[in-house]
Amino acid sequence: MTVGVVRSWYGEEGWGVIDSAETPGGCWVHFSHLWAGAMPKAAPGQSLAVRTSGTRQLRVGETVDFDWEAVTQDGFAFRATDVRPDGEPPRWEIVESTGGYASFVDINFDESQ
Repeated sequence: MTVGVVRSWYGEEGWGVIDSAETPGGCWVHFSHLWAGAMPKAAPGQSLAVRTSGTRQLRVGETVDFDWEAVTQDGFAFRATDVRPDGEPPRWEIVESTGGYASFVDINFDESQ
């Protein structure tokens, strides 16, 4: 893993840039890359649900460990594949899947009208 420092983080958009000597010009990172290597693998017929309070975020100036690949992403020559900030990873839960996709809807009627 490479050690870097978070240069910028756009929480509303879920992406940012990490600086390190190994990734000159910066390394693009998406929130889905945070703790990606620690995510459990789902078996066939299972899906992975990430249940956590809030969103996965980085802080500007924070030191992180990360893996990266040399590909162009939004004007950057490098993209993170796994970022490990300080602290504990989120809690993941494996749930059974009944098919290729699932959809849920809640309908609440306004009884006052």
